[in-house]
Amino acid sequence: MIRTPTQQRAWDDLLAVKAPRPAPDPSWSQALHGRLERAAREASSHLNPGCTLRVNKTALDALDCDGRYLDLRTQPFEWSERLLAGKLAHRAIELDHAGGFQRPVGDLVTHAWMEAATDRGPAAHFVADLAGVAADSLRGTVTERVITFRESFPVLPPSAEVRAEKPYTVRLADGTVELRGVPDLVLGRATATERRVLLVDLKTGNRSRRHLHDMRFYALLATLATGVAPFRVATYYLDESAWEHEDIEFDQLEAAARTVAAKVARAGLLVGASPPPEELRLVASTACRWCTRAPACPASGTGEQDERGGLAARDVQRAMPTLGAAELGGP
Repeated sequence: MIRTPTQQRAWDDLLAVKAPRPAPDPSWSQALHGRLERAAREASSHLNPGCTLRVNKTALDALDCDGRYLDLRTQPFEWSERLLAGKLAHRAIELDHAGGFQRPVGDLVTHAWMEAATDRGPAAHFVADLAGVAADSLRGTVTERVITFRESFPVLPPSAEVRAEKPYTVRLADGTVELRGVPDLVLGRATATERRVLLVDLKTGNRSRRHLHDMRFYALLATLATGVAPFRVATYYLDESAWEHEDIEFDQLEAAARTVAAKVARAGLLVGASPPPEELRLVASTACRWCTRAPACPASGTGEQDERGGLAARDVQRAMPTLGAAELGGP
């Protein structure tokens, strides 16, 4: 099959099609689950009966600051054009693979749009309210993303297994704590003899150091959910037709589990025990500008900048509704 240079590079370097896949180690999942279960039990000891603590990647980011986490918990989930564009693009890409990359992109986008419109969920109401220029603009955005993906990502064989927005859910402490993550694309599937799964998030805009932590969290969830770790995770930057990837070993999963365990325990305390303001751990960051507690917060400020000049505003805006989605059972 003839590929563009970018497609060939992704085929060789990202998908690593000809490289052997590592064998799974069942002890990984057992050790990771044990650490998280202990933290979940600690968190659940603070919760009211019947309360479920739901934690996703955005909650983990917010838990860098107690005030920010508590503020995000009060934000109701709302669909936006940006969130809907991502959902439709991921679904259209999944359909594109299922159809052998032969269908017109416009047909894929229309099909994904109609699925969302008839979903009977909150997204359907949001789609129904879109009309005219706003709807046309959103369709154009989705179409552009699918075309860009087609141009830079190699055509996969029909035997390849591709899932879009595959949810991974891990329930701990008798279901009182729930970890949830939804990577954009899951390529391959877990087997008893090989670690064949590649997790991919599709991004537009600037790179962020948080993306790697997000992908490690997804890898942790996939390992716990299936008992088999993915062999690799990647963030694919559509604007650049480039990616950053990491091969997954136990050290990365253990580090992610330590972080998640500490933050789950802290979240349980914040939600169930409601510590007084003077006991909150407050940390200034660029997220302060979106926190409703910031005007009265002694730690609020412009925050520390990362090596790229600070967390982009779009990254924080992207984070805000995602927590609400997890809390309310959304995507």
